Amino acid sequence: MTQSFPVPAAPRSASEGGEASLGRREGRLRPEHAGRYPGVRAGVWEPAAILCDRVRASALLRGSPPEWSERALPPEHFEFRGGDGPQSDRPLREDR
Repeated sequence: MTQSFPVPAAPRSASEGGEASLGRREGRLRPEHAGRYPGVRAGVWEPAAILCDRVRASALLRGSPPEWSERALPPEHFEFRGGDGPQSDRPLREDR
């Protein structure tokens, strides 16, 4: 018997309301890179932290562990908006 696990529905993003929530960084997958990220819907704004978790988990489940030193959401594949300030002012993940 195969066990299936429910995939949580994507939360309603701020894009449906028109603006990113203050302080919350959002990202969306560029449509031309959709084939690289199974389980991530292209063109839909979602919290970047959730996208990052999805991308990392998907890579692990496919048996191809990601390089942890690389960005989980490369800016060539994803667009970003929101957050507390410019990207250069944001601390690195290991500094948080």
